[in-house]
Order: sequence, then structure tokens, then C-alpha cells
Amino acid sequence: MTENWGTFTGIGVGPGPSEYITLKSFNALMKADKVLVPRATGSSNSVALTCIKDIDIPQDKIEFMDYPMSNDESLLSSIYQKFAEKIIAHLRENLNLVYITIGDPYIYSTYSYTVNALQKLIPDISISTYPGISSFQALSSALNFPLGQGKENILILPCPETSAELREQIERHDNIVLMKVGDRFDWVRELLIEMNILKHCALGKRIGLDNEILTRDLMELKEVDKPGYLSIIFIRKTPTQGRNGR
Repeated sequence: MTENWGTFTGIGVGPGPSEYITLKSFNALMKADKVLVPRATGSSNSVALTCIKDIDIPQDKIEFMDYPMSNDESLLSSIYQKFAEKIIAHLRENLNLVYITIGDPYIYSTYSYTVNALQKLIPDISISTYPGISSFQALSSALNFPLGQGKENILILPCPETSAELREQIERHDNIVLMKVGDRFDWVRELLIEMNILKHCALGKRIGLDNEILTRDLMELKEVDKPGYLSIIFIRKTPTQGRNGR
């Protein structure tokens, strides 16, 4: 049914530097008739577009997809359906579409909801997805901070609403990648101090973007440096080890 349609490809553009995009994703961008760019409703900027600002993409190929910052499920469902209908209309025109998203397309991304909406309308629709470097991978490399060693387990966790919830997760896991910290930073830091593990932790904010912060010293952060939405804390309960405990 979609045999003579254009193509739909989702790509992760990484956390910030355009050099972090894979060759496969770069090639897809170069062949795109339209580049679909997610951004928050009311915003003139898109973080995903900023991540590839050094790649020459004609302005007339860019099409913004404005997503409301809302928890209203019925509103969000209607928005995703509207975007899916628009994408399908473009595909019927035999256009090659590339949807860009920060980090990886399937790690806390609007992309996954868009794909779900497309598949509800056209169950056998052909979709290609190319992985991207996630922000926590970039932070790990920037700080030379091992996420997991030996048989350590790793939990990737959006920051809970309460310290009790976070404490429970820390007690159950060796290492945690704590995402979407936002305005919860103060009580998160207090909990890490209370558990006497702050010295093993690290933080990154806007990795690879303007106003980047990379630190292994969470006590040094000033009020103006406190994390926002694009922030991550690495939580370890023990120091990293060499072989044979050295």
C-alpha cells in the first residue's frame, strides 16, 4: 500500500556537537526533501536543530512540529494524530522525510509517540530509525566516568518526585543515570550527602551546548549553575575500581 510513497526516517542527532551525528544519519539528512524538527509550542528555537546547526540544510526543507508542554493526554493524542496525518500526506507526495531528535530517538523522545501515531493510522507503514549518542553517553565520555564496571547494574531513571522514591532506587541499584533533574536538584544533592555518596557522583548540564556544565563536584554549583531540564546526575554508591581492586 505504501510502495510508491516517500520514506520516513528518524535520526538521533546526539546531545549537542554536530560531529556526534552518525554517518548514516548525516547521509539521510543530505537526501531529505523535508527535515521535521520538534520544538515546544511558543518557542522559536529547537534544541535538536541547534545540535546540527553546522550542517548546511536549506531553510525551505525545515518544517517545525510544535508540541505543547502539557500532561493532557487527550490533547497530546490529538496533536500526535495531526502530525501523523501531515507526515502521511508528505509521504504520499513521494517526499523523503527525516525526523530529528536530540540524543537517541527511543530514549525519552517525542519521536516514539509520533511513530506510534503513524502505526495506528497505517499499521504496515515503513519506518527507519537510526540511533544517536545519548546525553548520558556523552557525559560519561566527557568526564571519563564509567557508567558500569564488571557486573554492576545501571538504572536509567527520570528523577522521581520525592527523596524517598529516589533513596529506594539507589538502595536497589549499583549505579543510576538520573535524568530530567530540573528544580529537584537541591533535595537530590541533600539525599546524596545524607547517604554519604556525593563524592562518587557527577553532573552534566546542556552537554555539548552553550552554557555547558560538567563536574564531579556537586557542592561547587552556584545558584546560577543549577541544573535545568537538560541535566543529568550520575549516582554511584562506590568509587570506580581498577582490576583487582586497584
